[in-house]
Amino acid sequence: MVVKTNDKVLFNVKSGDLTYGFGLFRNDNTMVFQMQVLPGHNNDILWQFDRPGVYSIRSTEYSGPAGVFMIEKDVVEVID
Repeated sequence: MVVKTNDKVLFNVKSGDLTYGFGLFRNDNTMVFQMQVLPGHNNDILWQFDRPGVYSIRSTEYSGPAGVFMIEKDVVEVID
């Protein structure tokens, strides 16, 4: 996903089974935001990016040994 600086992005995250933690992270591994994702509910967060960068999505909940693989790298790019 490519967005421009100061654009607002609605993240709508769904779960069909368990409660999950959804986190957006910068390349230096610092967290931008996180939210709990509950099954059967609207799980929305509206975010305005104020600077360029590339961001990854990670699970923020312990989910066993497979949880370390719950990462999507470089999925959001913010450009001027």
